[in-house]
Amino acid sequence: MESLCPAVNRSNVFKAGEASGASGSFFFFSKDKRFVIKTMTKTEKKFFLTKFAKPYFAHFKRNPSSLLARIYGVYTVKMTGHQEIHLMMLAHTLRIQNCDRI
Repeated sequence: MESLCPAVNRSNVFKAGEASGASGSFFFFSKDKRFVIKTMTKTEKKFFLTKFAKPYFAHFKRNPSSLLARIYGVYTVKMTGHQEIHLMMLAHTLRIQNCDRI
């Protein structure tokens, strides 16, 4: 929960526009660098949920040691007075989990 606390991540959220991707989406790292939050379009979200998610998660069931990026969830955030935002939360794959093994 601390990784995703809005108060802790506020500055990263406002810097997100500086790290916009080629698709026009933007992303930011959680303050502790454990997660990557990426925006997605409504079309990308629909594609993920209808075409991609089932084979993606089946792959991890068959290959638990897979090196594919771990997607933890796809969400829609709705706030009064603002346009809804679609987000994907992923593991930060470049973050070294245990330096003792290197």
